[in-house]
Order: sequence, then structure tokens, then C-alpha cells
Amino acid sequence: LGYSPPTAWSRSRTRTHIIMGLLLALLPAAGAVTPLSTAVPGGVIAPKLSVRPPLPEERGKGGILAAAPISCMETIARIPRGLVLAPCDAARAAAAAGGRDPTWASELTAAALLAMHESGADGAALKEWVSSWEAGGWGDGADLGNDEVRWGPRDVTGSLLATGSDNDAAIYSKFRMPCHPVVHRAGLGLAALTRADKSAALAALQCRGSNFRAMQDPLAALVAAPTARQTGSPNERRRWDVADALSRVLSRATTLEAGEGGGEVFAVVPLHERLAHCGARGENTKLVGKDPVGRDGGDADVLLVATRDIAEGEALTRDYTRAPRLPGDTSDGPLRLLLQFGLPPAAWVQPDE
Repeated sequence: LGYSPPTAWSRSRTRTHIIMGLLLALLPAAGAVTPLSTAVPGGVIAPKLSVRPPLPEERGKGGILAAAPISCMETIARIPRGLVLAPCDAARAAAAAGGRDPTWASELTAAALLAMHESGADGAALKEWVSSWEAGGWGDGADLGNDEVRWGPRDVTGSLLATGSDNDAAIYSKFRMPCHPVVHRAGLGLAALTRADKSAALAALQCRGSNFRAMQDPLAALVAAPTARQTGSPNERRRWDVADALSRVLSRATTLEAGEGGGEVFAVVPLHERLAHCGARGENTKLVGKDPVGRDGGDADVLLVATRDIAEGEALTRDYTRAPRLPGDTSDGPLRLLLQFGLPPAAWVQPDE
């Protein structure tokens, strides 16, 4: 590897290429019309909701609409607690394997991997739902531009999250680079795209990488059959699957009342995990972790409740700035909204409604 500081002209041209590549990557193709029954696992009751086709500027968030007027404090959806992804004893044990200090992110990622590789019939609905997740936070191959760009997608090791090491500062300092060149280039592009400080963007990427590396070894053991990829040994592909699961968990996570035991747990809740980001008026929905009535004498449902009147055709929203963040993450504003949740520019600044 060789590296020399670019000239002012080449820096300007490189910055333009980075920004254009990143902006184009934010525009997924629109899909076909999707009924609500295919957007959430079976068992979720939401009679007043519908799903519209995803828009080009969306990245797996939004498209859940009110099919009829909804009143403030009305229950919008009932979600069986068994369909909520939350850490179980096995997930906590896996995250703490080898004497590691578990975090909410490692425990919830372990729960996602256990659900995806579940072989029993009891967890079939949860497995199908978690396995259907595609979009995560920012930083997959398409986000980094085209394959012809040096230090772009072709130089990623499995995924951007899995690229680099905790020793990169020492390894690349002799090349006048603060970290792995792929991560460095991604940080510059992320800063330009979100108008964030370059140091803040790079620190956010490095924080994600260090959190991943702390959990990759124990959680890789949960991957029964790694995803087929063009490169990588089975063990490498297991670690890359952990990285993908972490990214998708981070983009969906919330906190939820634990139920009978009290307190809060970190969780991913069907339907809630794909709501749009709220505007200046704030979120128009809220999760209630304990239904005092329950359904059919079983465990209490998780409720999605309206925080204000919602007009027919209006999008249901949540406030992603209130979602849990990785330990050590200090990112904020558009930088966090894009990196952690994959939310596009249209969601960063919203006019008063």
C-alpha cells in the first residue's frame, strides 16, 4: 500500500465523486404494492393501517399509512409479545462469552442471530420476520460508490463495519492516514454528505467498528450456515453476517417496558421498526409495553398508540433520535440519522407540519 497526500485539485475531484456516488446510492428502486400482511409478521392486528409502495428517497423506512382517521390515544396496533425481538437468556450468555462485557447492542444482535438460525417450529414467525430484514444503517457496498473507485466497495472486507482493526492508527500512520483507507474515505464522504465535522464522521465509523469487533467472535458461533458470498472463508462469512445483523439491529432498535418484571429492555418491534422519522411536530405514535387487558387470556400485547389525531393517508412516525445508541457513540443530527438508521436527506430536516 502506498499513499501520498492529494493535491487540491484531486481532493476537489475526489470529493465530488464521493458525494455523487453516495447520493445516488441513497435512492433504491421503488417496489410493487405491498399489503400490510406482508409488511409485518402474522398475528399483528392493525385494522386501520395500509402500506404504500416505497418511494425512491426512502431506505426501508416509512410507507405505513393510516387507512382511516385515528384518534389521539387510540390503539393503532396490537403486537404479540412473542413477535418482539428482545434478548433472551441464550442471547445474553452468547454476548458475555469469553468474559466479555456485553452491551445492549451485542445482546440484541445475538437475539437476532438466534432467531434467524432457529430450527424449531415455535420460532418460525419470528425467524421469517427477522430474516426478511434487508436495509440497515449506512455503509454497505452500494453506499460507497461504484466498484471502480479505489478504496471503495471492492476494497471492503465483507462490509464496512468489518473493515479495519483496532490497530489501524498505528498501521497506517506511516502513510499519513488516521485509519484503514476504506474507512477514511467513507468518513470523508459521510462528512461531506451530512455536512458534519470530518473528525466526528470518522469517529462515528470507528465507534461502530470497535463495537462490532468486540462482539464478532462470540456471536459468530451463533451463525449455523453463513450467507453465500463471492469471497471469504466460512468463518469470515460468519463474522460478516454478524456485522450485517448488527447494522440492521441498530437501525431498528427501541426501548420497551419489560412487562411483569418492570424496567426497560432493548427490542425491535414489528411495524414500529419501519415507521418514518417524525417531522417538527414529533412522533405521532408511541409504544406501550404492557397491555393491561391482554388478548385471549394470553400474554399481554405490545400496543402502538396514537399520540395525537392522525388523518387518513397520513404516515405513521417515530422519533429515531430517541432510539438507543452504541456505547461511545457521540454522533448527532444528520450524521447519526444516516449512519445508524439509513435515513435519507429528506428525513434530516423537516418543515413544520
